[in-house]
Amino acid sequence: MKLNKYLLATVACLSALSLTGCGKKKVRRNENELLICVFDGGYGTDWIKTLAEDYEQKTGISVQWTADTSLLDRIEDQLTNVSDYDIYMSQDINWQNFAAQGLLANLDDLYEKDVDGVKFKDRLVPAAEEMSKAEDENGDMHYYKVCYTQGAGGIVYNIDMFEENGWQVPTTYDELKTLCETIKNAKIDAGNRKTVVPFAWAGDDRQYYWDYLVFEWWAQLAGQETIDKFRAFVNPDDGKIATGYEVYNPNGVYKDFWTAYDMWYDLIAQNRDYSIENAYGNNLLIAQSAFANKEAAMIPYGQWAKHEIENAINRKLDFDVAMMPTPKATAESQPFNYMVGFGDSMIIPENTPNKDLAKDFLAYMATEEACKTFVEKAEGPFLAFDYSDIDLSSIENSDTYVKSIHEKLSNSTCFHLASQNPMSYFNVNKLMPWIENNYYYALACSKPSENTSAILSQKIYNTAKNSWSTWMRTAGVR
Repeated sequence: MKLNKYLLATVACLSALSLTGCGKKKVRRNENELLICVFDGGYGTDWIKTLAEDYEQKTGISVQWTADTSLLDRIEDQLTNVSDYDIYMSQDINWQNFAAQGLLANLDDLYEKDVDGVKFKDRLVPAAEEMSKAEDENGDMHYYKVCYTQGAGGIVYNIDMFEENGWQVPTTYDELKTLCETIKNAKIDAGNRKTVVPFAWAGDDRQYYWDYLVFEWWAQLAGQETIDKFRAFVNPDDGKIATGYEVYNPNGVYKDFWTAYDMWYDLIAQNRDYSIENAYGNNLLIAQSAFANKEAAMIPYGQWAKHEIENAINRKLDFDVAMMPTPKATAESQPFNYMVGFGDSMIIPENTPNKDLAKDFLAYMATEEACKTFVEKAEGPFLAFDYSDIDLSSIENSDTYVKSIHEKLSNSTCFHLASQNPMSYFNVNKLMPWIENNYYYALACSKPSENTSAILSQKIYNTAKNSWSTWMRTAGVR
């Protein structure tokens, strides 16, 4: 798919104009020092600290790292002008756009590099190789990123509370509904005149954590082929981008998405007493604290749950936790795992003089040793490399949470929604299952009658249809 080269040149020039015009400066740097910037999110920093120390001990190369919450606000200026770092690791990096502007290092040789006796590209999880290629300024395909993590999400639960009350982990949606009613009716004292409810969640800033269940129910109902048709963002009937808005047709490939939404709606929006008080208006800290204080038995979350919750409350949880396999949509459904954050990226700027050193560090991250260290120090997340032959028993024997994530990844069909269509990456946060990055979970709980699947499905379809021509122009495709 050839992109509009005039558009790409214009974007690149405008990005650089304020400081350097359309040129890219090189920065001189110590060739024996590697500088890494990671997004300071839910993984903590123990993992990068340990990997940096281990790599330095093995190679003699000094590795300096920074954890930064503002990385995405300035990364384009860094890539366009003078980069302070040799490697960036973060979610939401618009890497295809940057690759098309010539701002990222070509990683073709890294993917052929030997790691633990196999090529680097053979250490990747399925789909990671495909999701690491993009067109350069001439329309040729090359590797420009390394997928960061595999990703898992769903329902994290209090193991101790389940065992104390004889609650079984639900295997189906119907069993989940029954469990929620059982928990509510048990009226277990939670202090402060409260009783334990099924769920703590945060509608103010993390309502999208419900996506991790809804997307998996969607995949179970629709199947992998239908999911792939959706994320292609072309009309499934004619294969054209120009009518790609048809993927949002509630009577087409999108139909089962709304069945999955209805499952959530019937469980949560129609039963506000299944959630902590004012869940749809709470911030994340309130939800984290409610779960940690045993006011709720479960919480929707991503793989970073344990570390982030403990960091937020500034103490270790005094009960065991695990992420349950998402209860199946029907008894016949096959388990799917939505690869939360699979679009996250590790990239090397084209303007760094230490590209070879940076590639060597990324190759080190694919080793068995580094993969194991990441899981242990990040407390649950897994890098986007193959763990099938990596022995994690020394960690899992004492960590129920890590074990539950590993089992979810290993025992499910993993899928993602990251797209290689320019319509997606040139229209950041406009195309996804929820158009314009708008979520409706909190609204559905506060105003259920105004946020039914019948209303929302037509609203989203019309928005996509009416906006598509504008989004095509933005993407520079015809």
